Amino acid sequence: MSRAATNLQIDSARLWGSIHETAQFGATAKGGVRRLTLSSEDKQVRDWFRQACADAGLELHVDALGSQFGLRRGRDMSKPPVGIGSHLDTQPTGGKYDGILGTLGALEVIRTLNDAGIETEAPICVVNWTNEEGSRFAPAMMASAAYVGDFTTDDILSRKDIEGTTVG
Repeated sequence: MSRAATNLQIDSARLWGSIHETAQFGATAKGGVRRLTLSSEDKQVRDWFRQACADAGLELHVDALGSQFGLRRGRDMSKPPVGIGSHLDTQPTGGKYDGILGTLGALEVIRTLNDAGIETEAPICVVNWTNEEGSRFAPAMMASAAYVGDFTTDDILSRKDIEGTTVG
C-alpha cells in the first residue's frame, strides 16, 4: 500500500464541500454558524464527523469529555500517533472556517493519503476537542487542557453554563 508520492495534493473541492456541508449545522441568517458545545447543532456535526471518520476507515474513540479521536493505523502501531485537528464548536456568531477548518483539513489529509494508497509509518489521529471555544462553558480549551492534566475530568464535567446546565 505504500508508494512514493511527490507534490501530493488534497482534493480542495471535497474539503470545500465538507466545510459547507458542516456549516449547515447551526447556520445563521447572515451566513455564519452558531454551534455551541454540547448543543443539538454540536451533536449534528459530531454525528457527521463520526460518519466521515468511518467512511475514511478511521477507528473512532470518544473520551469522557466527548472529544473525538479518529485513528488511522500506521505500519508501526507501537509508535505514538501524530495528532492533527482542532474543534467543531463555534463562537456564538462564528464563521464557517473557525476551528472546523483544522478538523476538516486534518480529515482531508487522511482522505488524501487513502486516495493515494499511502501507508504511514506511525498512526495518525484526527481530533475534535470538546469546548475549545469556551463560548458555552468556561474555561475555553477545557477538554484539551484536561487531556494534558491541567484539569480533572470530574472538574470539567461539573462546569456549568449560564443556565446551570453542566458539561456532564
